Amino acid sequence: MTPSRLPDSARRRGSVIVVVLAMVTLAAFFLARFIERSLTELMVEARARQSERLRAGAQSALEATLAALADYQAADNGLRSPAQGWGEPLAGPDYSPPAGTTVAVAIEDESGKVSLPRMNAPALQALGRQLGLKDGDADRLADALLGWTKREHASVRHETDPRNYEFEDPPHRPPGRPLESLGELAAIAVARELFFTPAGRPNELHGRFARTVSLIDFPAVNLNAARSETLALAGLDEDQIERITAFNSGATRRPPGTPPYFRSIAEAQALLGATVPLAGFDTVVRCLRIRVTVREGAIAYHLTAVVQPVAPAADGTAGPAAPGLQYPFTLLAFEEDVELPNLPPS
Repeated sequence: MTPSRLPDSARRRGSVIVVVLAMVTLAAFFLARFIERSLTELMVEARARQSERLRAGAQSALEATLAALADYQAADNGLRSPAQGWGEPLAGPDYSPPAGTTVAVAIEDESGKVSLPRMNAPALQALGRQLGLKDGDADRLADALLGWTKREHASVRHETDPRNYEFEDPPHRPPGRPLESLGELAAIAVARELFFTPAGRPNELHGRFARTVSLIDFPAVNLNAARSETLALAGLDEDQIERITAFNSGATRRPPGTPPYFRSIAEAQALLGATVPLAGFDTVVRCLRIRVTVREGAIAYHLTAVVQPVAPAADGTAGPAAPGLQYPFTLLAFEEDVELPNLPPS
């Protein structure tokens, strides 16, 4: 029988079945979406709780690291080089990571670089040439950096005139203070041209700049951690740089009982010669960047702290501890970041 010849009761029953099937399909759709959303929310909540546990573990590892550094600083009257033993601060038996996690600590001596806030125009021009820039570009970069960081600087070029930033998209103004991050270079005229690709990504020159300078303000470079670029920037020749590098790496033969690091500038002068200029150098750590990574499964928690050791007192004893801290360090910067795996596609 054709549908038009079906009895009315049969047609009504068929319509009811279609409506019921449509309602079942719609209910199944909404139920699936509800379950999917619930699972996502449960995963987010679980990861948030896991991140809190990892954060506590990272802070605990940082506390243990600072405690170990404080012990070495008190024993040797200052931090000078990882060769003192503090390169792996959690290697001792007094620390164990939280169950189910792995903890890694990396320490970088920021004072092995040149302090960017302390550099004047000639020093910045020399830095540009050291990075491989032509004289004209080195001068432009120095003028741009000073125009961005120094309120009293009078730019000698139109492209670095602070008033021009008001016509950019978006409009902004030079802050008149030291750089707070390397990403800030992208907002500075000339610097964004030299340090970034047309797509806005940091290029090789940006990386060399980051390896040579520190954004932290400190008075002297630690000769025990000074990079070859830093030594060359100070005017040392290749032979002198090789001598210092060999001494710091332990390749140089030393008298018995002499540690593989300089304890004073006088020891460096004895190696290089009294006429070699070492102005602007010291043999103590001025600033440390501590990176703590705690992993549990596919999630990693990263904590970065920049600390400054408190200078010893005039009588050689440890200086007063920074307010609010248990250790003789001043906290200069603190960053946290969570590395999460991608959620599965819906």
